[in-house]
Amino acid sequence: MKLGPTIAKAAFILATSASLLTTATSASAQSLRDSIGDRMESRGDLRDLIMDRLATRDDLRNLLRDRLQRRSDLRDLISDRAGSRDELRDLLRDRSERRGDLRDLISDRTASRDDLRDLLRDRLERRKDLRDLLLDRLATREDLRDLLRDRLEKRRDQRDLISDRAVSRDDLRDLLRDRSERRSDLRELLLDRMRSSDGDNPVLNRIQDRLGAE
Repeated sequence: MKLGPTIAKAAFILATSASLLTTATSASAQSLRDSIGDRMESRGDLRDLIMDRLATRDDLRNLLRDRLQRRSDLRDLISDRAGSRDELRDLLRDRSERRGDLRDLISDRTASRDDLRDLLRDRLERRKDLRDLLLDRLATREDLRDLLRDRLEKRRDQRDLISDRAVSRDDLRDLLRDRSERRSDLRELLLDRMRSSDGDNPVLNRIQDRLGAE
């Protein structure tokens, strides 16, 4: 509320009171004096009332100003809290996205570990297969070595047999040579006897015939 209308109202009351004093009918001076005294007291009371109301209006204005300031502060606080809530919401959204990314990363790493485990398992199986193949080859080599050893032994036995046969042939050749020499010696002996005999022996004649046929 404003002070202007209140002051104007008080001035109007004072002017009305003055006009009443000037236009009043003739009365006794004592009653007029009493009336003026009462009015002066009323004016004093009215002035005090007006001052009280003015002070109350100032207090009310200050109170309203404080309330408006508090409302402004409250509005700023609410706005700050709303901004903080938005920032908190964004922060929670970012954390949720980071958790999702972390979950995806963990899932990818788990899949990579599974793939690595499968790869290692395959390599171990391949190493086992290679070990079995090497063992088979070693066993095959042992068998081949045994076979070669057997063949070498057979060849050695065959060589010894051939050597024995060669020796036997040499012995047989020597035996035949000895027999041939003996036959030659026997033939010469017989021929010598035949020459020295008179030629009437039938045995010697038969031997001579056989030698001549040979």
